[in-house]
Amino acid sequence: MGRSAVHEVPNTLPLRQILVGVSAQLTATFQDLRRLEAICLESIPHEKAEGLQDFDRIMQVVGQLAQCCGELGLEASTGNVRIARSVMEHVTLGELRQRLLAESSTASAGSGDVDLF
Repeated sequence: MGRSAVHEVPNTLPLRQILVGVSAQLTATFQDLRRLEAICLESIPHEKAEGLQDFDRIMQVVGQLAQCCGELGLEASTGNVRIARSVMEHVTLGELRQRLLAESSTASAGSGDVDLF
């Protein structure tokens, strides 16, 4: 009885872990946007550069979301909150998925490979 329960994968994930993963993904996305903006600015004539102002708006939103998720992940109140694994099955962000897989695999080291998605 006890042995099979030890090897079961929980049906929930810690909210803190999800928020930290989302923050990391958004931070990486912010950096990607910054690089794309620089490439675009170098590639188009200066007089058409104002059309790239959307990059600034998008980067501002992504940066604010990254900061918000990071700070929420540090909040003590998120420590005991768990999110249904089924909610995260729809997440396709590769880095977030890898972070969740790595942390879940570490937490259940004796159970072998764990496929969350």
